[in-house]
Amino acid sequence: MIVEKFHHGPPGGSVQDHEMFDSAIANRTIDLAKQLLVAANDNIRKSEKIQSEQLARMMNDGAGKAFTLAMVDETFRSANLRLQAQRWRGLLRKFGFPQYFSWTDRLLMRTASALSVIAPQLVMPLIAARMRADSANVILNGEMESLRRHLKLRISQGFSINLNHLGEAVLGEAEAQNRLRIALDYLKQAEVTYLSVKISAIFSQINLTAYEHTLQAVKDRLRVIYRASAPQGKFVNLDMEEYRDLRLTLDAFQQVLSEPEFQHYSAGIVLQAYIPDSWSALQELAAWAKERAAAGGAIVKVRLVKGANLAMEDVEAELHGWHSAPYRTKVETDANYRRMLEFCVQPENAAVLRVGVASHNLFDVALALTLREEFGTTDSVEIEMLEGMANHQARVVKQQAGGLLLYAPAVQPKDFQSAMAYLVRRLDENTSPQNFLHDLFGLTPDSPQWREQERRFLEGWEHRLDVATLSRRQLPVVDPNRAAHFLNEADSDWTQATTRRHVDAAIANWTPAMPPQPVELDTTLDRAVSAAQRWSSESVAQRAEVLHHAAQVMQQRRFESIAEMQQTAKKTILEADSEISEAIDFARYYAEHFPNQPGIVSQSLGVVVITPPWNFPYAIPCGGVLAALMAGNAVILKPAPETTDIAWRLVEQLWEAGVPRDVLQFYPCADGETGKRLITDPRVNVVVLTGAYQTARLFQTWRPSLRLYAETSGKNALVITAQSDRELAVKDLVRSAFGHSGQKCSAASLAIVEAEVYDDPIFQRQLHDAAASLQVGAATDRTSVITPLIRAPEPALLRALTQLDAGESWLLEPQSSPDDPCLWSPGIRLGVRPGSWFHKTECFGPVLGVMRAENLAQAIAWQNDVDFGLTAGIHSLDEKEQLQWRKSVQAGNLYINRPITGAIVQRQPFGGWKKSSIGPGAKAGGPNYVSLFARWSDASSDVAQSAVEQSYRTAWDEYFSLEHDPSHLACESNVFRYLPARGVILRLTSEDPAVRERAELASQLTGTPLQVSMASEESDTDFAARLAREGSQFEFLRTIGTPDDVVLVAAHEADLNWIDAPLTASGYVELRYWLREQAITRTLHRYGQISEPSRTLAEA
Repeated sequence: MIVEKFHHGPPGGSVQDHEMFDSAIANRTIDLAKQLLVAANDNIRKSEKIQSEQLARMMNDGAGKAFTLAMVDETFRSANLRLQAQRWRGLLRKFGFPQYFSWTDRLLMRTASALSVIAPQLVMPLIAARMRADSANVILNGEMESLRRHLKLRISQGFSINLNHLGEAVLGEAEAQNRLRIALDYLKQAEVTYLSVKISAIFSQINLTAYEHTLQAVKDRLRVIYRASAPQGKFVNLDMEEYRDLRLTLDAFQQVLSEPEFQHYSAGIVLQAYIPDSWSALQELAAWAKERAAAGGAIVKVRLVKGANLAMEDVEAELHGWHSAPYRTKVETDANYRRMLEFCVQPENAAVLRVGVASHNLFDVALALTLREEFGTTDSVEIEMLEGMANHQARVVKQQAGGLLLYAPAVQPKDFQSAMAYLVRRLDENTSPQNFLHDLFGLTPDSPQWREQERRFLEGWEHRLDVATLSRRQLPVVDPNRAAHFLNEADSDWTQATTRRHVDAAIANWTPAMPPQPVELDTTLDRAVSAAQRWSSESVAQRAEVLHHAAQVMQQRRFESIAEMQQTAKKTILEADSEISEAIDFARYYAEHFPNQPGIVSQSLGVVVITPPWNFPYAIPCGGVLAALMAGNAVILKPAPETTDIAWRLVEQLWEAGVPRDVLQFYPCADGETGKRLITDPRVNVVVLTGAYQTARLFQTWRPSLRLYAETSGKNALVITAQSDRELAVKDLVRSAFGHSGQKCSAASLAIVEAEVYDDPIFQRQLHDAAASLQVGAATDRTSVITPLIRAPEPALLRALTQLDAGESWLLEPQSSPDDPCLWSPGIRLGVRPGSWFHKTECFGPVLGVMRAENLAQAIAWQNDVDFGLTAGIHSLDEKEQLQWRKSVQAGNLYINRPITGAIVQRQPFGGWKKSSIGPGAKAGGPNYVSLFARWSDASSDVAQSAVEQSYRTAWDEYFSLEHDPSHLACESNVFRYLPARGVILRLTSEDPAVRERAELASQLTGTPLQVSMASEESDTDFAARLAREGSQFEFLRTIGTPDDVVLVAAHEADLNWIDAPLTASGYVELRYWLREQAITRTLHRYGQISEPSRTLAEA
């Protein structure tokens, strides 16, 4: 724990003097807080009392509060009044009528609910008007005339106003420039004297891996605002919401105000006390302000707030594996707030640094007033509150303090929906149990609630000097290598300067890799065969230890690997970083997921060839290599020719971790005759391919009996309904479509958009803005988001980038760089028709097609009407729509209200359906993947059928029939489940009643149709002919041993997945061959507030 000491209490006093000072200040504060409370209660108006009593009732009505939050957020997403009414009634069914409403309001709601079925055009506008009226006090009408009237009124009442514009999400640079223009327009108004602005509102492309460029861009826009405000004496305050922006905001604020042009301009900045880093930031600001004042500069202001983004900070930290930036307890936040306040009122600090004390906690208000009186710094301390919150309290505080600044958000009526995030956060914050406003309604000086608030104040005051100041992001995270259960590797935290320095050094020190030339192929294969026998004799524990060591080595080489991928694989730092996390996860996860079932023995398969893609040149080869090694196989890694260097770095790291060099061999070769020899050599037992479907089929034509595990193509779509959060949908769509320049097999190639949204000009404008704002450039340029393609576009992609089909138009036309034929800006095609070329064709680049669907049912039909089934997504806040979608969509990885890329080991095991997968279908990063690389059989040949039946039923009842979420995240549901396959054709060469009984039992339990073909009754030729006719009705061809090539050729052509494995007595081993795996990820929060899915959705 690091605690910075500062002067407090009487100058030069003893410890006893300081203790007496602390006690005296505390007692004076409590007395003054009581006086403020009594005066506020005496001055409360009737309308305010009614509202306060209603809010007080809400505190004890959890379902009513949940309904209110959901209604505010979800009801008016669609402009269609019928859909609004449906959603509103759905929320009433889910939560019930709020009990905190008066009986007359509940009666009105019941009447309105019934009437909305037949007359939504009457009911819903009234509900919308009521909602806007109820929030009018806390969110001002941003139209200029209305705003002027309100500001004049408040000024006449003796209040000052800190205006904050709310509006559309800032998804791109057009909206950022619009926000800048609005700020400048406000500053022209005589009534506007004080304005708050966030840097994230005036610059949309904040990228901490390009810190200096981002800082310069923010400073450029800040100068524009300061130049407009300084001559008029207007005050501009830099607001901040996210921890991500703390250092950036501090640097921009200090550096711009240090320029000669702004030396005499006084401006302000917010610090959030719930972030420990704010204490050192405050000291830094004070030291800088003293230097500035000494040089003749104007004083500056710091606005102290507790912080209102805790829930979203927790979400971000949980998803990335970080410590959440804010303190974990309210008392720590309160203690830091009071420490910061006491520091600011010290005369030596107050002389250069004014402080705004923003709080509705009467104890904090009273403390500020007491301290400023004690230290004689009254003119430097200003009390601030929220507009429209506890107005009776505000009036009394204004009178006591000699003035009051009100923080007032304003929004244009047309953008009211965009203010919902603020409204939901405020409503939740002010009704949370530990918030002062939670207890304010009904407080009296003799009430138990007041005594509890007094206790909390004293606790925070007492601990202000010993509360931790070390950034929580710098605390050591739980070491996944020593955790009791699997933990995902944390991504790099780019808010930390040390992390940025590490990657800077790695890039500066990067030198090209020097992969060796491959030895003769026969030598490589002979070494692998020999090594496989030795490696398979190692114990499971010994192999797992090597994998865990590999995770540690990859951790240590993270930044060197990032540099390699940036330089040679054209990946951005952020894309490379997440890929390394995935590789480390593969190592730890696979080390702990080699099956150990009683009565079952495994035999490694022998020599495994890994043929990875170039788009994930580190994580995907790593995952295949390590899964095969864990099962006891020898591995030959044949890297993609475009990314040989990073594959070589990976192999070196795995050798360093203890993988023997003959057990893992590196064999770079062109995709020509040598590659064909490698694939077709009988010494190769398994080939793992990640690549195009056509490549997988080519391998099968070369060698029909090849045991091929292939994750192939995808034509992935994100559905957006009228009940979605459209701004979030645009943000996630752009990320899904254009991450790594669209070169992900999981990328969103299509957006299937419900007609109301498609026709909305705001949606199209935001989509254009978000995509057009992505920086296009070389991967070595830190600002680039769209980097060059790995090679010049192939014919399909070139057509997608340059030619439109009938009925299509460009929302955003892609452009090629005159300097680099591989560099293309994003493209968005509107009007893509069902069944068209673009609808059906995988293009693998930065181009998105948008389809207009009349309704969700049509959107699902189009989403399924492709040959592939890899990833799929939907954006809708309506649980009924989510349920309909997840019951119907045909894909291996489903995503609800989030991007459809970025699968994480264990959370979202990755692999598809239909032509997106070839082989048994176990997902990479899932519980069954390692088992693919071994042959499983019964330890005893004499297992009673009754024991088999018990094993199968137990496995079904206790595992395969259930949904699993082993990650247990609070903010996101990550369900892994098994569904029946289309069917299994079991081909037997001899009659075995036990095998048939096991197959029939497996079919019965799983619901997967079974058909048995006996070689004695149906020749290979006849069976092959029947497969050609009927095979597409089934999913798997099951054999025990390798059938004749004529059968396999027919099966491959019918897109049947071949499984060669004995039917074992273990249900846990056997039933997985009869089922499809599916991963479903659903965002469980809104603005950080966690919402549990309804039972119907959870059981779908």
